[in-house]
Formats: sequence, C-alpha cells, structure tokens
Amino acid sequence: MTAARTPRRPLLALAVVVLLLVGLVAAVLYHALNGIRIMLVDFWSKGTKYQKQMSYVVVGLVLTLMVPATYFMIERTVRELFGSAA
Repeated sequence: MTAARTPRRPLLALAVVVLLLVGLVAAVLYHALNGIRIMLVDFWSKGTKYQKQMSYVVVGLVLTLMVPATYFMIERTVRELFGSAA
C-alpha cells in the first residue's frame, strides 16, 4: 500500500486557496452590489443621471467591506496553521 500523496509545500497551497477564496468573495460581493445599482438605473427615474456616482459607491463599498473580510479570513487561516497565542 502506498501512502496518500501530500503536497510538498502545503503552506503555499493553502495560501493560494485562501487568496482565491478572498477573490471569490470579492467577486460575489461586487456582483451583488452592482446588480442593485443596475436595478436602480433601470427602475429609478433619475438612475441614469447618477449612474457614474453609483458606480463609485459600489466600488467604495466593495473595498470598504473587503478590507475587514480579508483580514478575518487570513487571520483565521494563520491562527489555524500556527495556533493561537492565548
């Protein structure tokens, strides 16, 4: 019987997975907020007038929400890998 193959660099593989997960969360969040913006453009009478400003708000919200989300995702991964100090 052969042992199950383990990656040579498990920390690097985990780092790549976590970064891909952060990217996926950012894409889903942007997609959801942009969908709300598109609905406002379509159904609000002044939507086309404020389309550019709403685009900036969507990007700002995604960046604002992703900074703490990224921190907590990476912090949890590091804590599980190396253990907590407490």
